[in-house]
Amino acid sequence: MLYFGFRLAAWVVSGLPHQASQALAVLVADIWYAANPALRRNLDRNLALLPGLGTRKGRRAQLARKAVRNFARAVADFLYLPRVNSSNLDKFVALEEFEGIKQSLGRRPAIFLTAHLGSWEMAAAAAGLLGIDLHVIVWDHPDRRIANLFRAIREAKGVKMMSVRNAARSMPAVLETSSVGLAGDRDFTGQGTTVRLFGAETRVPSGYAALAASRGIPVIPVFCLRLEDGRYHLMVEHAVTPTGTGNREEYIVRECLTIFEKHIEKYPEQWYRFRSLAEERLHEGESPDRRVA
Repeated sequence: MLYFGFRLAAWVVSGLPHQASQALAVLVADIWYAANPALRRNLDRNLALLPGLGTRKGRRAQLARKAVRNFARAVADFLYLPRVNSSNLDKFVALEEFEGIKQSLGRRPAIFLTAHLGSWEMAAAAAGLLGIDLHVIVWDHPDRRIANLFRAIREAKGVKMMSVRNAARSMPAVLETSSVGLAGDRDFTGQGTTVRLFGAETRVPSGYAALAASRGIPVIPVFCLRLEDGRYHLMVEHAVTPTGTGNREEYIVRECLTIFEKHIEKYPEQWYRFRSLAEERLHEGESPDRRVA
């Protein structure tokens, strides 16, 4: 049923003018938000972790509704990608930062790290259409038909992908010649490191940090956010490289999470973490030495 829902949504969205598809996405988001008390509760608990929002329940409710709307709009943009090409890309995405990355990558590979903030899918599509040498680590939906649908949309834009299941084996070879992009704020493998994000325990990937530390590869946090002009803009942070004599992998993870927190605080209405951070539990059998306080 879910697969046919996605197929129908893709057909409807791709057949509408862009503004109409966005209006439809907002309508669906409002229905989803109103009908899902667990979603509202989880968003409220996550937003309460942010500085200055702990006692502002009304403000959190406003931001939660905006987050659901913005997420639905981002999904609609993803389904609209069949109508996006190199000639009209600049109507959806500001290209200056992407062009800058394309030029800088001629020197050496990098690891681009993002969070579930803004539209990581639009960032990947823009990179693909611009011919940026980047492999994106993706989580494949358990329903193979949905996973294939999503992959087909991405591949049509020139996105090069590797599955999160195979990333540990594939990344070392890919990073010899190409850059890699991944979301670094949620672990889907059970092999990551336990950290604190806004004071709440969660698990995040750390394999990228080990590779970066051992090979001297820069880790560059990036976020593709929708700004006031209605387009997505890529925000590129300074490269994170380990310093000192401590745990280099741990340093990279800590620094990246600090940068994540800064951008989430600035754009909470584009933070798409729909499970409660405070209620997430560690996987059984986790070794205590995998924790980063």
